[in-house]
Amino acid sequence: MIPYRSYLLRAFHQWIVDNGLTPHLVLAVGVEGIRIPPLPAPEGRVILNLSPAAAQALLIDPDGVEAEMRFDGKPYSVRIPLAGCLGIFAAENGVGMWFPDEPALPAGEPPGSPPSGHPPAAGRPSLRIVK
Repeated sequence: MIPYRSYLLRAFHQWIVDNGLTPHLVLAVGVEGIRIPPLPAPEGRVILNLSPAAAQALLIDPDGVEAEMRFDGKPYSVRIPLAGCLGIFAAENGVGMWFPDEPALPAGEPPGSPPSGHPPAAGRPSLRIVK
């Protein structure tokens, strides 16, 4: 299945912008594939301003977040894998969400199959009319 985190991230980002607020992304700096400039990262986290004025050419897709941003006046291409996106909130009032961990399918199992260790549902599914 396609990870749902990118959909939640896009939806909250749009909702925050539509309300005239400033979307801030909380990210984990130790994630493989992250590309941000060296920044102070207390507790291994950084907060980035993803407002339309601060994040040019913003792309949020199932692979992660990409944008052209400026740090100390210098342009920088930012890349954050979805696993590094911990949450998004409006800077002005703190409304937003933390993203839950998404379960990963074990290697070799097709999407839609029950995870290993869980037996498939017994019997054939059926529907009946309830009055």
